[in-house]
Amino acid sequence: MGDYWLNEHDNIVKLINSLTADIKEYSIQQRNNPGVVQKNTPTKLRNGLVHISSEISRLQDSLTYGNNRNIQEKELLRRQNKVESLISMKNQLNATLDAAINNTSQKNELMGNNGVGIGYSNRQFGKPKETEVTKQFDNQQLFLNQQQVMRDQDESLDLLSQSIMRQKNMAHAMGNELDQQNEMLDDIEIGTDAVSMRMRNANRRMETIKQNAGSTCMIVCIVILIILIVVLIATDSGCKIYNDPKHCP
Repeated sequence: MGDYWLNEHDNIVKLINSLTADIKEYSIQQRNNPGVVQKNTPTKLRNGLVHISSEISRLQDSLTYGNNRNIQEKELLRRQNKVESLISMKNQLNATLDAAINNTSQKNELMGNNGVGIGYSNRQFGKPKETEVTKQFDNQQLFLNQQQVMRDQDESLDLLSQSIMRQKNMAHAMGNELDQQNEMLDDIEIGTDAVSMRMRNANRRMETIKQNAGSTCMIVCIVILIILIVVLIATDSGCKIYNDPKHCP
């Protein structure tokens, strides 16, 4: 079973990836075929972003108030960095969504499409509604400016997608590294078991040698005592037989 916190982190990354793709699709549709875009799409995208923010806050709270006694300080710091990275991606995604929604309003104003539909315009050409930003632009310049804004949004989404892919690749690399470390630990454990088995065998042989050595020593002592007894008996018998001090001890 994997780590619950890391699983929650991966789920949030998936939510960010999904919302990034939805925002990019929304931006492309607004540029190429705005008539097929539903009116409540920005609201859905905004709700998705709010949900992601809530999940990130919950994940961050689990590090602050959760049971982290079993997590080493290095791992806790790594998880805090992951949360900060998620917050950064969320903020960048929020800015991209704001830009896409604001650009949609400006484009509708430029093209005279206020939700009536393609081909229906209530804009009075020659008398556009000016803003402080667009006062110095004519219609062509304003249209080119909006196209540049959309290109910038697409580039931002591409950069965000690339950043997420890099983080995904880093996560895979870290997972592979952990797998290799686990394999090395397994090899060390197998080697340790083999050495322990050899040590037990050596200890058993030492015990056998010790027991054998004790028995041999006892036999040697008995043999020596027998020899001494025989010598004493032989010496005492010679003294009695010959009654000669030379044969007496």
